[in-house]
Amino acid sequence: MADFVSPVGPVDIAVIAFDEPKFDGSIASAIADLVAGGVVRVLDIILVNKDADGVVTLVEVTDVDGDGIPDLVAVQGDIPGLLSEDDAKAAIEAMPNESAIALLAWENTWLIRARMAIGAAGGTLIAYERIPAEDVAAVLESADA
Repeated sequence: MADFVSPVGPVDIAVIAFDEPKFDGSIASAIADLVAGGVVRVLDIILVNKDADGVVTLVEVTDVDGDGIPDLVAVQGDIPGLLSEDDAKAAIEAMPNESAIALLAWENTWLIRARMAIGAAGGTLIAYERIPAEDVAAVLESADA
């Protein structure tokens, strides 16, 4: 099993669908910037492609910034309970041929220090919810109207 870095921040998982994948490196560059800035630590990335005949191909990414050096914490294998090939296959089943899915798991390293301070002050996080950006934008638009 891989060595894990401690302390740990909250982990998010996203599944991103691409009806007509056009991978030009801009997504990898944006993620690499977040990693370099200490905002997130990428734990796992699985890319799944479904070709015109419905054949599914899975690729596990370990080199986030393209420098040839594995960047992921779990280089020796998946962190149990995060992302698996079964997750990827389940996600792509509903997608049409000639589409793709990216599954990403990342640790929010920006929150580690705050989490530690909350714990040291006797606090416990009892609820956490993420509001999609589209929902926030809709609320802001309606407030401007």
